[in-house]
Amino acid sequence: MRLPFRSIFSAMFSVCALLVMAGSARAQKPPVINRNPSPTVTRSYSVTGRVSDASDHTMLNSVRVELRSFGGAMVASAFTSGDGNFDFENVTRGSYMLVIEEMGYQSSSQRVDVDGSVVGVSVDLHKLTGPAGASAKGSATISARELSIPRKAHDAMEKGLNLLYAKSDYPGSLKQFEQAIEKYPDYYEAYTQEGVAHLKMGDAAGSEQAFRKSIEVSKEKYPDAFFWLATLLSDNERFADAEAAARKAVDLNPGAWQANSELSRALLGLNRAAEAETSARAAVDLQPGNANLHLLLANIHMQQKNDVALLDDLNSYLKLAPTGSFASQVRQQRDEVEHNLADTKAAPATSGAVHP
Repeated sequence: MRLPFRSIFSAMFSVCALLVMAGSARAQKPPVINRNPSPTVTRSYSVTGRVSDASDHTMLNSVRVELRSFGGAMVASAFTSGDGNFDFENVTRGSYMLVIEEMGYQSSSQRVDVDGSVVGVSVDLHKLTGPAGASAKGSATISARELSIPRKAHDAMEKGLNLLYAKSDYPGSLKQFEQAIEKYPDYYEAYTQEGVAHLKMGDAAGSEQAFRKSIEVSKEKYPDAFFWLATLLSDNERFADAEAAARKAVDLNPGAWQANSELSRALLGLNRAAEAETSARAAVDLQPGNANLHLLLANIHMQQKNDVALLDDLNSYLKLAPTGSFASQVRQQRDEVEHNLADTKAAPATSGAVHP
């Protein structure tokens, strides 16, 4: 007899799928099974990966890798070993940036969302090509904007990010983002973070207004505003609008796993599972150590009624996050799927039996 695991897992997805983006309002609801979480215990995790040359794929050693807060403050630094590997320990839950500035290579920054140990982060550095001045020109453009942001605005932004992600003080973070915008009206990143804070507070209208303001101020050039808007829209089952926002984010930054995962969520909501799977796998390729992306794949395969692939998704999550936020639910779900598959395999052997 087939167990009703699909309805159980669907209920879990309303919580776990949003953890892919590490910060939606629904993602803050604790899973039903975890009835006694301990707020006094701060868990820490590891972030590991490797750095290689993008052209010849050789591993790069003695490269300094910085782990920074989402606002830019350095949390820790490490040097790659002879095989290009780096390792950060005792990293608390939150959003970070991996930043590398190596002589002879283009600067690299990559977002990492920690909700369990993150393994297999891949950073490919691109060599500087052409005249040195040509490469420096792009960096100078970025630096020019950064330098134009008043120090008080930057400090307010940093305080807001700390309150938002480290302390979960959403009203407090909003005040800081408002101060940052007051000091620098073109601070589209601050508008986006305002939207995230409103999202975590369950204020959908305020969240959407902030995201759209960020899009307007950035002249539609800031991908983060688009994929966060897509998150909000999918949360509210406005999947067609979410698809449009997520596609814009992917167009602006095809290498953003968040944009690809949000496009996948929107397509899944539109019952276009095959397309959703393509985008989800693109996200996994970009962020192979993100366990929660395998929950997104699990829901796609659940819609496709592909139990074999679903089982693989659940096992992949547990391999990456054996003590993750949804490990207990995923283990239970895996056992039910295994039972269903065993029943399916046994069915042909009994269906042909001759009964008296």
